Amino acid sequence: MILRPLETPGPHNSHEWVSAWRAVEPLQRIRYETCWMITQPSHAALAGEIAAKLAGQNVPELEPELVRAIALHDAGWGMPDAQAVMASRSVQQSPPRSFLQVGVPEFLSSWTRSIDVALSTAPAGGYMVSRHFWRLAEHRLNTAQDSAADCARLEQFLDFENERQQKLVSKQARSAKELEAFTDVLQFCDLMSLYLCCGSREQVEFPEYFGVKIRASQEPQGLRLNPPLLPSGTQFTVAALKHPATKGESGREISFVLV
Repeated sequence: MILRPLETPGPHNSHEWVSAWRAVEPLQRIRYETCWMITQPSHAALAGEIAAKLAGQNVPELEPELVRAIALHDAGWGMPDAQAVMASRSVQQSPPRSFLQVGVPEFLSSWTRSIDVALSTAPAGGYMVSRHFWRLAEHRLNTAQDSAADCARLEQFLDFENERQQKLVSKQARSAKELEAFTDVLQFCDLMSLYLCCGSREQVEFPEYFGVKIRASQEPQGLRLNPPLLPSGTQFTVAALKHPATKGESGREISFVLV
């Protein structure tokens, strides 16, 4: 689940550029009494829409099945997120947890289910999603202070997905370099979608993907990317559910426009 405050905060310093992840993470660590909920599958669908429109000199061209794999890359969160929505609608109105507030066994299970779904698109799509989560797991193992049991789970996941990736490489014709570039596209679209969904107003810069450093800034007319990898006037929407639901409003479509 991605959580979005009802009132999005302004940037801490309008002249400062922060990393995109630093803009997303704090908003996902808060325990909200009231907020918008955007499910992981909805966020992934937005990432797929971004991937379909992405264009630039260094951006790898994605075939339709790879765009679909990006759109499905968080499909494994569908059931946990549905249960969280039901809990927020229950008599107790249980507050939702963001994807950063779940434990290692939970997110590894959702990651594995997501990869299994992505495999239905094409071997390259399965590889791309597997590699995406492999990178995230490796980063987690190297930076977080998890228990010995959770570290062992992460290592087991890395080993399993590494073997799976080797098998998938042999089932398609693209080079390892091309597959890594496709994974970069997924990771950029994933982080861009998270940035849009979380409601941050910070000016952000993304890690270097496919040889490009990208910045995004919120302006009165909409979102501006530099370099402009999405056409001006492009509009995206994502469904958000309100926690707790009220008689006046239980959900809405949130729109984003590129300038």
